[in-house]
Order: sequence, then structure tokens, then C-alpha cells
Amino acid sequence: MLLLQSKKAAKGRKWRRRLLWVILAAMIAGGWLAFEPLRERYHHWKQQRALQQAKAFIEKRDAPNAQLALEVALQAVPGNADTLRVAADMLEQVGAAQAMRLRRAVVQIQPDSADDAAKLVLSCLRFRDFNAAKDALSATSPKVSREVPMLQAALAYALSTDDRPMADILFKELKAKSPNDEKLRHAHALLLLRHPQEAQRKAARADLEALAKSDPKLALEINREFLGFALQQKDYPEARARLKAILADPATTLNDRLQQANLDLLIDKQPFEGVYAQLAPLAGRNAQDAADFVQWLMVQNRFTEAAAWLAGLPETIRATPAVLSVRAEVAAQQKEWDRLQSLLEAGAWGPISKDTLKLAYAAKTVDSPNKPSLRHDTWDMALASAGSSLGSYRVLQRLAAVWQWDDESERTLWTIARAYPDQTWAHQALFNLYRRKKNTAAMREVMETLRQSDGSVLRYQHDWALLTLILDPNSNWNQAKETMKGLYENSPTDATYATGYAFALAQAGRGSDAMAIVDKLTADERNYAPRQPYLAFIYGVAKRSEDLDHTVKAGQGVTYLPEESYLFVRAKEELTRKPAKPKASEAKAKS
Repeated sequence: MLLLQSKKAAKGRKWRRRLLWVILAAMIAGGWLAFEPLRERYHHWKQQRALQQAKAFIEKRDAPNAQLALEVALQAVPGNADTLRVAADMLEQVGAAQAMRLRRAVVQIQPDSADDAAKLVLSCLRFRDFNAAKDALSATSPKVSREVPMLQAALAYALSTDDRPMADILFKELKAKSPNDEKLRHAHALLLLRHPQEAQRKAARADLEALAKSDPKLALEINREFLGFALQQKDYPEARARLKAILADPATTLNDRLQQANLDLLIDKQPFEGVYAQLAPLAGRNAQDAADFVQWLMVQNRFTEAAAWLAGLPETIRATPAVLSVRAEVAAQQKEWDRLQSLLEAGAWGPISKDTLKLAYAAKTVDSPNKPSLRHDTWDMALASAGSSLGSYRVLQRLAAVWQWDDESERTLWTIARAYPDQTWAHQALFNLYRRKKNTAAMREVMETLRQSDGSVLRYQHDWALLTLILDPNSNWNQAKETMKGLYENSPTDATYATGYAFALAQAGRGSDAMAIVDKLTADERNYAPRQPYLAFIYGVAKRSEDLDHTVKAGQGVTYLPEESYLFVRAKEELTRKPAKPKASEAKAKS
């Protein structure tokens, strides 16, 4: 009996343990199921909080901290189209070019949205990346391209690139869709104001004058446009008349008065002291006017006056991010390094730790032509100290530029380019640097970094492929040639892609196929100076000696990369080269 009771007790304990395990498992599963929604809610809360912080920083004109807050928001819930739109809007407000990347991401998520596609084009135009704008337009589906927002974006591109015939076509199409749109009438009149025919310019001027009278809100803007046109034409009496009308408007700004000051100094040769005395009392009313005035003084090389005027401002204005930044610029121009350091510690150029800044200044202290490695190694310590802080990298980059340290500037730019692919300004700065140095291999390295970071940008693909073709010339059908083929098939009417593919075909020994493409180009497209080395090689392979002679003449006096200049030499060699039998890989590519 005792044994039987023991077994029953053991059996009861066994079931109780099983029950406990079931309850525990249920609790764990329930906790996990509850955790996921809580985690999602936390990330959304974190995102919204970061967006609110970014908005507050933008209102304070604190661009560096605004960008950092936006990065937190984007990482909290990645891939959310609404958040990407808000972040892009905010980045555009602070003048940050990575807004283009966010706009592009939205278009990839919402390819049928004409509004998002148009905003991408306009963002590219804002940051003067005309190639990216062209890519955005060509990548849009035909259906979306015909919607009003995209027609307006295409019109903005045509106006920005001075393509008047295309702009006229787009104006007519938009007018048919919106016949009573006064903004459209205004924009069209502005275009015609620069028309080569006097009758068209006269009609446009009359139309703008009529618009200004009918809508007082437009009057100030139109007078500013007339002023800009008069200055371009060097019609200074007209410019004076327009300025008088502008300054009589209650909505006039300090920038309007700075325009008048420029005329007073440059045209009327008035003494600087008198012009300065009129502007100085007006410029200290708010932080942005103060910053604009100091920038104007620096353009006039009046750094002493700028420093003295800044010193007299109320601390409430002196401590604002916009004014703090120009105070640092003035200190840098005056080479007052201690004052610059204290301003940078206060965040004048963005967030940077004191330790990182001290290391940067230590590099300047040990700077010696006899021991260049000391500066080099200390600067690398500063970069390492910055960790992954974009703000610190940006401050270090500006310091290297101020101190005219080309090597340190280049290394800092590469650090930014690799760690933050969306900071395309760093890639562009490197590309421009290597272009000046004619370092083609380094230019390709920059484009390879961009291509890997965002392969959807056709320009990155094209430039990488083209640089690869001239750096590694061979007849094999490689990835660069295949890239050119894909770009051409995607946009066969694009002269740049057509030339690139024709060049790839010529390298593969397919001169007749290359010429079939080149012959479709217009005379203007064939005469485009940067295109001449590539056309020369194509003509050489195709045995077109007269066309080759034309490209050689058209390319005289133009600065090319060494590899591009060598294409003229290779073109002449190809004229006398016997045609080789196509390889199997080439025959496959042709098919």
C-alpha cells in the first residue's frame, strides 16, 4: 500500500510539472506575441519623437542636428514611404542634398505616384544635379509622365537647362490642361522674356507688366525677375528703376537692399563706408538677416568690419546657429584659430566632441614640413576619435579645407563617402578633385562606391562603365559593355547612352554596329565637345577618316582626361588596322 501511494504521489507531481511547463510556455509565447506589437509601437514612437526633434532643430536653423535627428527617424522604421517624404521635406528645408536619395527611395516604393516622381525631379534641380534630374525623368513610366505634376517637373528641367523648344511644347500641353492657371502664364512669360526674337520678348514683358498690375502679390516677384534680367543684360538704368519699385514695397527684404548695395559699389563706385552705414542698422533685426549681411561683407573681403559688427550684436542673436556659423567663418578667414576652436566647441559648424577637436588642433600643432607623418598620424587619430559621427566628420572636413590640407581633406571625404553613401556631396567633391588632378582611376573608384550604394541611379552606372572602358580597353564583352548596352536599350534616344554603347561596340570591333547608332545622333549631339574622343575612336574603327578628322578639329583646345586624349591616337591607329574575326563572346553579345 505504501508503495502504491508513493506511485500515485509521483504521478501527481509529474502531471503538475507538465502543467507548469505548459503554463510557462504559454506565458513565454504570450510575452513574445505581446513584445512584437510593443516593440513596433516603441519604434514608431521613437521615429515620431526624432521627427519632432528634427522639426525643432530646423526652426532654430540648426541643420547639423536636424540631419542627425532625421537619421534616427529613418533607422527606427526603415522603408516607410510617409516618413521618407517627411524626412526629405525637412532635409530640403536645411539644404541637405541627401533629400534626393530619400525622394528616389519613395519613387521606388510608389512608382505610380506622379507627385513623388515630380518631387524627385524638382529636388535634383534644387541641388543642381541635372544628370540626376534627367535620369528621374527618363525612368518614369509614359503614363505617369503625362500627368500634370510630371509635366510641370519636366518643364522645370527644360527651363533649368535652357531647352526653350521643349519648354514651349510643355507650356502648350500644360495650358491645354489648365487654361486659367496664372502661375503657368507667369512662368511662360518669363521664358519668352529671353526669347531670341524681339517681338516675343516685347510681348512677354507686356504680359508680365499686366500680371503685376492685376495681382499685387506678384508685383514684387515680377520686379525682382525684371531686375535679374536687367542685370544680366547690363541695363543698369532699368535695374535702378526696378530696384526703386522693389524697395518701395512693404515686403522688401534685406537681400533686396544688398542688391542695391552691389549696384552702389560696383556701378556707381560709392564709398564702402557710406553703403555699410546704411545697411548695418538694418541687418541686425533677426538671425538670418545678420548671417546674410556677414556673408555679404565676406564677399567684399571686409572681414575686420564683419568681426566688429558681429561683436556688437545682442547675445540672443550672436548665439543662434546661423550667426554662430558665420562667426566661425570670419574667425577662420582671420586665422584666429583659438577663437575658431571655442566657436566650434559651441557647435558653430555642427556637433563635434572636444576630444576630437583637440586631436585636430594637435595635428596643426605638430604640423612640420620636416615630419609630415606626425600631422598625418594625428589627423587619423582625430578621424578615429570621431567614431561614426557624421557631424564630427563634416567639421573635420571643413577644418582641413580651411587649413588647406589637401591630403587630410581627401581622406576625410573618403571616410564620409564610405560610411555615409547618401552624403553624395562628399563623392562629388572627391570626383571634382580627381578630375582636376586627371586621376581617372580614382574617379572610377568614386563612381564604384556610388554605384554600389545606389544602383538605381543610371548616371552612376554610366559613369562607372565609361571610366572602366577607357581605363581597361579590350575587345572582351565585359560587365562595363553590358551596362552600356542596358542603358541604351532603356533610353535609346539619349545621346549620352547612345554614344557610350556605340563606344563599347567599337571596342569590341563592331564598327558598323556602332556607326548605326552614331548616325542617328543629331549634328548638335555629335558636335558636343566632351563626346569627341569617343566618336573619334568609333570613326577610326569604322574606317571613317573624314569624320575622324572632324572630331580631331572639334576637340582642339578642350581639356580631356589622359585616357580620353589617347583615344584620338588610337583612333588613327584603328584606321589602318585590318579587321579581326569576331570572337565567340562578341558574336554572342551581338546576338
